[in-house]
Amino acid sequence: MKRNKPSPAVTGTIEISHSEHGVFIGGDPEALRSLAGLLRWLADVDQEIRKIPDGERTHVHLHAGPASDGFASLTAWSEDTEVCRLDAKGTGDLPSGPFRGKQG
Repeated sequence: MKRNKPSPAVTGTIEISHSEHGVFIGGDPEALRSLAGLLRWLADVDQEIRKIPDGERTHVHLHAGPASDGFASLTAWSEDTEVCRLDAKGTGDLPSGPFRGKQG
């Protein structure tokens, strides 16, 4: 039976916030490497064997402040962030407009 690995942790110091130029993502080398690993995991995860309903999308929440309950931690001045696959489980459908965490 094929299994997906759990999402990797984001380690190091990383900030995701707004800047005058749009979204700012910055971090120390460890944090940037771990974020890259999380993005690779999200791109490669087999949604068909994940325990999510058809039509859902695999996603990870990154929270500002100290890490708790296994959730990744961003700096205290970061914005809570959701990183998401846009292709839906079961159908592969992409959203027809801005997704921003909505189904469909």
